[in-house]
Amino acid sequence: MAEIVSKSDCKPVSELLNLGIVDELKKQPIHCIEDHYQFVLIYQQGEFFLLDNLCPHKAAALCDGDLKGFEIQCPWHRAKFDIRTGRGLSPLAGAGVKSWPLTIEEGCLMADLSAAD
Repeated sequence: MAEIVSKSDCKPVSELLNLGIVDELKKQPIHCIEDHYQFVLIYQQGEFFLLDNLCPHKAAALCDGDLKGFEIQCPWHRAKFDIRTGRGLSPLAGAGVKSWPLTIEEGCLMADLSAAD
């Protein structure tokens, strides 16, 4: 089960969501993030990726899924998604899930939510 991370040491910035301290987030490959939205944060091969957490098929939490390379697999029905883009890689994944841009500011990982629907 993925750890829910604390963001208390990072200061808020408009339209940017603090996901946590980079060095702490690197300790686990998958994190569940909940803050008005539900995200899955993935650290793989030295890079961070942020996707909407709910599988479009039946709304299972992708943060509870299996990570293999640059693919995450839904824990319920095995829908697969490319973690770099959110693109669906299997029929149950449909068009996929939203991928969010990330930046690092003063040691904190930030998600740009300006493109939120």
